[in-house]
Amino acid sequence: MTRDEIEQELEQLRSQDADPRSTFPDRWLNDRGLLLDDGTFEVAKAAHLAFFTKGNNYPTVVKFERDLIQMALSLFHAGKDATGAVTSGGSESLFLATAAALANAKERRPDIARPEIIIPQTGYPTFEKYERYFGYTIRRVPVDANFRANVSAMSEAVSENTVMMLASMPSWSHGVCDPVRELAEIASRHGIWLHVDACVGGFLAPFVRELGRDVPDFDFRVPGVSSISADFHKYGYSGKGVSGVFYRNKDLARHQPFVFDTWAAGLYRSPVLTGTRNGGAIASAWAVMRYLGRTGYLSRAAQILKLRDAILAFVERCPGLKIVGGAELNVVGIGSDYSDVYSIASKLKDYGWKVNLLKEPAAIQVVLGPLRGEYITLLVNDLDKAVEVVRRDGFRVPSPAVVYSDEFLN
Repeated sequence: MTRDEIEQELEQLRSQDADPRSTFPDRWLNDRGLLLDDGTFEVAKAAHLAFFTKGNNYPTVVKFERDLIQMALSLFHAGKDATGAVTSGGSESLFLATAAALANAKERRPDIARPEIIIPQTGYPTFEKYERYFGYTIRRVPVDANFRANVSAMSEAVSENTVMMLASMPSWSHGVCDPVRELAEIASRHGIWLHVDACVGGFLAPFVRELGRDVPDFDFRVPGVSSISADFHKYGYSGKGVSGVFYRNKDLARHQPFVFDTWAAGLYRSPVLTGTRNGGAIASAWAVMRYLGRTGYLSRAAQILKLRDAILAFVERCPGLKIVGGAELNVVGIGSDYSDVYSIASKLKDYGWKVNLLKEPAAIQVVLGPLRGEYITLLVNDLDKAVEVVRRDGFRVPSPAVVYSDEFLN
């Protein structure tokens, strides 16, 4: 194919998503005018293109990575001895934090043959994914009635083999912030590594708090928090493929880098799990954080809260609907005791919106982004219409398969 033919085909494929509402799942960075028009997309794109041929060992990209780590550590109130690394995504960040926790425990407690990791039932499934690589045992603990980590149940689950605990900030499914301070007290008492999975809310929660909303403590100000993961490519608003893992001190992180020098090509050093990483994605994160600054992040956080409040107000005045979970930051679950929420979601899709579904309990899940004001109004109006069609007309769809990730398997 010629270059012109390829560009024409790309444009044709791209035009299939011409309606801005169809880009709603990409609620952090899109180019269809759905989000606040503050130039962030153009900045992210320009930085990515400027370094898209470079790898993570390119000197300028190394500088970007160090700057990103320092900006994040400052945001998370870390001390002078704190450190971190830029990764390819939240799953890699969780992998590295788990590897560091296991290595730390092996040094201190070599008698443990098979370590245990305690996770609230709402914790991210990455830990099952890596169980076969690391050889640990996972203990998922039931959450409370509000889908929050149950402090007493987590405490009771601790055994002589427990080496790590998880808290979510917030949980992906229900948008609930786990009680990090209380879990940190348990971890400290038993000498356990506590990791805070803030991949979803890490770069949003500090600004929501600054806007005067009630946000529970979750970062390094809490004694007992060993590590934090947060995604730059979510509420850091960078291009895809950039997350970070951060440690309270360098001693906790010293097992993370890999160094090998018995090789014909010389010294091999790798700070994270992946080898070559995309310099363009890292440059994108760096440029966006510098561009938005505190004022820009506050502005976007305020717009997310405006959307959240509008949805919560609609649910409150709509008989039969209810909020599932906490809707404390950026994830809103909408359930019902009287209406078929999956049918409501189907109608929303007909109107152009693609929303997520929850299985336990049945609910619509809306992960919020900084929608422009007119689209906030449109979303709430379309939600109102969808509810009315389901109730008045008895619109029903067959029970769908509830799928979070459906990547192709070879």
